[in-house]
Amino acid sequence: MKVYPREKVVDPVCGMEVSLDDPRTMVSKYKGRSYYFCAQCCVRVFEKNPQRYLKAKGPFGRFLVRLVNTNVKVFGRAGPPCH
Repeated sequence: MKVYPREKVVDPVCGMEVSLDDPRTMVSKYKGRSYYFCAQCCVRVFEKNPQRYLKAKGPFGRFLVRLVNTNVKVFGRAGPPCH
């Protein structure tokens, strides 16, 4: 039987890509939804003010998200040294 890896998600605090299969991946629940993190430091920051990382972005925020996504496509996702 072939085992397929689960999807990867993005840490809402630092933007690092984390795998749901990785045992080091941290999780926090907020309003009935699970959010995944690369390290305990990101979980602590998120739990202090979840709305800061989940609130809707205005036009400038959406522009920055598109810019980051373009850079990730070109240069890859290194992520900050959280570990």
